[in-house]
Amino acid sequence: MTKPLEEYTRDELIEVINSLKNQKKFGLVWEDKPEKVAEECKEKLPTLKEVIERKIEKAPDDETNIIIEGDNYHALSVLNYTHANKIDVIYIDPPYNTGNRDWRYNNDYVDVEDPFRHTKWISMMSKRLILSKNLLSETGFIVCAIDHYELFYLGALMDQIFGEENRIGIVAVVHKSEGRNQEKFFGTSHEYALFYAKNKKKANFQKVALNDDVLETFDKKDNIGLYRLNDYLRSGGGDHNLKINKPHFFYPIYVSKDGKDITLEEKQDYEKILPITERGQERTWKTKSDTFLQRLKQGLISAERDKNGKMHVYEKYYENQVIKTHWIDPKYHAIHYGTKIVDDIIGKGQFNFPKSLYLIEDIIKLTAPKESIILDFFAGSGTTGHAILELNKNDGGHRRVILCTNNENKIAEEVTYPRMKTVITGKRDDGSKYSEGIPANLRYFKTSFIDKSETKDKLRRELCPACEDMIRIREGAFEKIIDDDMLKVYKNKRGLTAIIYDRFDISNYIEKIESLETDTPVHLYLFSYDKNNRMDEIPKNVKHIYENQPIPEGVLEVYKKIFK
Repeated sequence: MTKPLEEYTRDELIEVINSLKNQKKFGLVWEDKPEKVAEECKEKLPTLKEVIERKIEKAPDDETNIIIEGDNYHALSVLNYTHANKIDVIYIDPPYNTGNRDWRYNNDYVDVEDPFRHTKWISMMSKRLILSKNLLSETGFIVCAIDHYELFYLGALMDQIFGEENRIGIVAVVHKSEGRNQEKFFGTSHEYALFYAKNKKKANFQKVALNDDVLETFDKKDNIGLYRLNDYLRSGGGDHNLKINKPHFFYPIYVSKDGKDITLEEKQDYEKILPITERGQERTWKTKSDTFLQRLKQGLISAERDKNGKMHVYEKYYENQVIKTHWIDPKYHAIHYGTKIVDDIIGKGQFNFPKSLYLIEDIIKLTAPKESIILDFFAGSGTTGHAILELNKNDGGHRRVILCTNNENKIAEEVTYPRMKTVITGKRDDGSKYSEGIPANLRYFKTSFIDKSETKDKLRRELCPACEDMIRIREGAFEKIIDDDMLKVYKNKRGLTAIIYDRFDISNYIEKIESLETDTPVHLYLFSYDKNNRMDEIPKNVKHIYENQPIPEGVLEVYKKIFK
């Protein structure tokens, strides 16, 4: 309201009342603070450019992982074109905004005395979370690490953007069990992970083992549970569990040396196991022999040795058990399994407060199927990328990751990339051996920009060539097989990706594509001044199936929505 109430006309008052009715009744409200990286998109448009010398190819038949160096607002803007609705899991570990001048806003460090400290942080996070929501698939998740400084505000913000109804859970992770002893009242020993689904009803939660006593996932029609190990030797007090009182429950079980074959028939070189305790007490198995055989046929019996070499017979039993929200495990210790791992790869003191590698592995286990795309747009030291490579090695998965980070203090060039390179190749930058390596592919891109021109047609002409790397990322096609001035053709295992920059006759370029010894589908990107995909210009009787898209119109349409 800009004048005294008595000066308003009836119609003006009705307009004010309607405006008040439309205002938010509940939720997080803040004064949005302009951010330079967002404001500059009013004058120029972000694109990507590959740093060719940093590519790594160690798995010819596998997909490619991506590092994007640049502000994550610009990276997310580009990904809204390349990966809309394609990301299965987003994991982020944003700056915690402790007030200790460890986070910048508009190139200035934010300290505890800044009256807009929380407002700036929420403004920054809001822009990026809104962009990230567009990337998630309908079955996908976003997981955000945070501590107590911004926990309440972040929770309200994520409820607002992703919906309270899609909140999966808030997990407390003990990442430093000894706590921070320098604090005045409580020694902080844990932080949080906020789990949200894009659509809770369709969420693709992977109910898998986070502890050693869980064998495998067991799917039922309407829910998911876990098979757990249970020693087949009957335990507990009372004489009813003794052989003398239940002789039919006392019989030998024969197990091969490797524990893979189990039988009730005596076999040479098989180990004979009886329900006798370490103290020599003759007890019983949990069932009679005929029931044991039934469970054996159902795949519910297993055998393995304990750490002392003694063979045990186990029953796998179904337990409809949910994952607990308090995660207490030595492997989550941020110093022992975060800082020390980074120090071992790139040297001491190069990065502060990395997450435990095994914490990220467990988060990915729960949220990402073996064939999935994971995004981390606060990539930092690259723990998420490292965890995914290790997880793929351990379970045979083909997950791929997109890591976005700025290059403040050369973190992208001297921490994120060297770490990923070392894990893939097995060699540190100084040539020393780190491991046997993990076969994978990696490409490195930097954000770049195209100035907005005074005319739309000029902008289209200048933007079109800059779309090439964005298209390659979108299609996952990096092997170049034609490299002419006006025609670029790449291939992957799904087919061909072709880009024609000529706005005139395209028949000569189609002829070159047709001459290739392949009949796979072609994803064809054609320069156009409008939304015309020029399908009518494709000659008849071609051997390839063509799917045409105009460029740069597709990119411009996305940017119109983002940058208004």
